[in-house]
Amino acid sequence: MNKKIILIVLALVGMVLEVNAKKKSGEDVFPESLPMKKDTVDTNKSGNPKDLTQVLATPTTMERANIVTPSAQQVNDEILAGIKDSLIRMRKIKFSPELLREEKELKLMFDSLLQRDTRSEERIEINNRIFARFRNSLRLQGSFFYPFDSLQNIGRIYSDDYNIRVYTWCIELEDLSYRFYGLIQDLNTDKVWALEQNSAVYIPRETQKIAPRRWYGALYYKVMNIKKGDDPQYIVLGWSQPNPSMKMKIIDVLDFSDEKLLLGGDETFKGYHGKADRIVFTYCSNLNISLVYDEKKKRFVFDHVTPLSDEYDNPLGCNGPDMSYDQLKKKGKRWVLKKDVDVTNDFE
Repeated sequence: MNKKIILIVLALVGMVLEVNAKKKSGEDVFPESLPMKKDTVDTNKSGNPKDLTQVLATPTTMERANIVTPSAQQVNDEILAGIKDSLIRMRKIKFSPELLREEKELKLMFDSLLQRDTRSEERIEINNRIFARFRNSLRLQGSFFYPFDSLQNIGRIYSDDYNIRVYTWCIELEDLSYRFYGLIQDLNTDKVWALEQNSAVYIPRETQKIAPRRWYGALYYKVMNIKKGDDPQYIVLGWSQPNPSMKMKIIDVLDFSDEKLLLGGDETFKGYHGKADRIVFTYCSNLNISLVYDEKKKRFVFDHVTPLSDEYDNPLGCNGPDMSYDQLKKKGKRWVLKKDVDVTNDFE
């Protein structure tokens, strides 16, 4: 771990101690990806519910829980154990006094929205105001390290190198479709990128670069740096719902080349259909699939998705998991697909 990352980690932990002094307990995890609503978890089947926070991405539905990654709380505990005596020295992060006020106002706006059965037009109008206000708040001093932990309807996740922070959330409309909102904060350049869904949610092509203003719409729950140097690239894992009968999970790339942001890598993957800029999984809305990063073996692991027959009472052409798993693992410059891999005991 280089000196820069160590200082960032130390600063993050110092900030956690400073901000969390107002809390009554230490149950909150940081950083984390939050679903729109709390899910009911059967602990007899899936273990500790906290261990699932990094694989949740849907607003109301628990995805398959038999594969888990370390929880945000575990990550935070490892950081605390590794720096010990340095904590007090690093409690010097300066926050703009306006951040607390902005957070309170944003929470009031969300509370107002969720307490009323509003029409789609009004919900979009309110969320557009939330989006604009939140975007402006991210330009305030210290916002990159500020937890915004009262905003339970916004996912807030850091990249593994703590240089990028991604915020996503969504609302459900009257026709059961979704509208997604996304912001990306860059620590090194102090830029805030807006992901704008200006049309209905769509399934992106796997060989296509996408501008932020033409975003397909998704909730992102994992961000990791895959390219070091002047033009970093980050892989994101996300969930979406293009229509009421279909859900989607995606492995995409945030490309910051030439001080611009594009979604999609330069044939970063070799997947089911050859070289690709991203990998897309579509499946029946009444089913769930896993898509996680296996830190131990440095690979992405996911359900093998296949067309289902009518006996499952699913729409014609609908896909679902077949109880086997595939992976993407780095070989040279690309992440290469391998089918039917063994994941037994890999995530214990």
